[in-house]
Amino acid sequence: MKDNDYGSLNVTIRAQENKLLKQGHFDRMIAAESYDDAVNILRETVYRNDVDDIKESRDYDLMLTHELERVYQEMFTSTPNPELVEYAALRYTYHNLKVLFKEEFADQDFSDLYINIGRFSIQSLRRAIKEGQSDLLPEEYLQSISEVKAQLEESKQAYAIDVILDRHYFDHLKSLADRLGIEDIINLVKQEADYFNISTAIRASKQGHNRNFIDGILTEVGYLDKEKLVSSAGLGLSELERYLRTSSYRSLIESATDSDNNEVSAIKVDQLTDDAYMKKMREAKLQAFGPLPTIAYIHAKEVEVTNLRLVLAGKENGIDADTIRERMRLNYGQ
Repeated sequence: MKDNDYGSLNVTIRAQENKLLKQGHFDRMIAAESYDDAVNILRETVYRNDVDDIKESRDYDLMLTHELERVYQEMFTSTPNPELVEYAALRYTYHNLKVLFKEEFADQDFSDLYINIGRFSIQSLRRAIKEGQSDLLPEEYLQSISEVKAQLEESKQAYAIDVILDRHYFDHLKSLADRLGIEDIINLVKQEADYFNISTAIRASKQGHNRNFIDGILTEVGYLDKEKLVSSAGLGLSELERYLRTSSYRSLIESATDSDNNEVSAIKVDQLTDDAYMKKMREAKLQAFGPLPTIAYIHAKEVEVTNLRLVLAGKENGIDADTIRERMRLNYGQ
C-alpha cells in the first residue's frame, strides 16, 4: 500500500487532533476546587454532552470507554488497511480473550469486563474458543486460543491464561507489523516488547520468582536479549539492574531508580516508557503521508483517556494536585 493512500485520512486526523484536550485543560481541571468544578471544564471539549451525566452519576469510566470505542470505530471505517487499526486495538482483543477464557474456566459471567474495541466481535471470539476454529479469525488468534485451551486442560491453572496470551499478544503484534511492512511500526513493536520485558522482569525479580517462571512470562520479540534478561532477573534485582545499566536502556533505569532506597521502580519504568512512546508519537504526527499519523492519533486519544481518568478519580477522592500531576502521562496536545 502506498503512503499517499492515507492522504485523505491524514487530513481528517489533523482536524480531529484539534479537538484533543490541551495541557491547559488538564492544568485547570487539576487546579479546580472540586470534582464538579473539574468536570465543568469539559463543557469546552468533545465530552461536553456527558458533563451533566457524570456530575450526577460519577460514572466517567463509561464515558471514556465510549469515546475510545467511537474513535476506534471511526478509524476502522476510514483506514485503507484495517490491519493498521487492528495493530493499535490488539491489546483490547487479547484482554477480551482473557475475560472469555476466565468466564469459561470459572463458569461465571464477566461480561461487565468486556471492552467493545477490536477488529473482531466478542461473539466471534467466544465462538472460536468454544469450537476451536473460525472461518473469520486469522490464524494468529486460533493459535493463541488453541494453546490456552490445551494448557488449561493439562494444568487446570487459571494463571496460564494471562501468561500464554501475554506472550502470544507480542508475537501477534509483530506478525501484524511485519505484514504492514512499515519499518517504524516494526521498531515500535520491538521497543514496546522491551518495555514490557523490563517492567515484568523487575516485578518478578522483586517478588522472588525463579528463572523458569521469568522465562515463561517474557517475550522474545524485543531488541533485548531475552536469555540475558532472564538470567540476570533470576539472580535477583541487583543483578537485573546491573545488566540493564549496560543496555541501551541505561538512562531509563537511572531515571526510574528511587533515591530513597536506590532501587528501580517498576511503576516509574511504566510511566517513563509511556512518556517515551508519546514522544515518538509526537514525531509521527508531523508526517504528511503514510500510516503513522493514524497510529499517533489513536495513541493520543488513549493517553487523553488515561489522563482524564487519573484527574477525575483524583478529584473525586480528594487527592492533592501535585500527586495527580505526578501520575499523569505526557500529553499529546500542548
